[in-house]
Amino acid sequence: MRIKLVIAGATLVVFGISAFFYSPNLVSQFMNSFTGTSGPNPMATGILQQMGIPPLQEMDQMIHYSFGGSALAGVLIVVFGIFAKKKFPKQFLSLKNSNRTTDESQDDSSQKSIHILKERLAKGEITADDFIDLRKLLE
Repeated sequence: MRIKLVIAGATLVVFGISAFFYSPNLVSQFMNSFTGTSGPNPMATGILQQMGIPPLQEMDQMIHYSFGGSALAGVLIVVFGIFAKKKFPKQFLSLKNSNRTTDESQDDSSQKSIHILKERLAKGEITADDFIDLRKLLE
């Protein structure tokens, strides 16, 4: 069982359910404070519609669906947290294996660097003394 997932999912369920039941009052209070009225007012509704805000009943439905969906998502997270026992494969190498791959990659990169130095020497971009100094630096 993954306790962090269960706790997060349970919190989401509690929040979603409580907000689902409290949201109509909250939306009504918000709209009344926004319009400066204390109830359904046809003039305030017309002003809100001109501003592109949907009617109060539609907003209640949208908010109900969103909080209901968050509660459902919380239930799914809790179920996953309870029944997820499978260990996921490690995505990173252990320190023991990483030393070998690091050494091999360093050998490859130093060989590539020396090859590039040889090409630059052949093109005349660097002198022989520069080549020797840079090769010593790379090795």
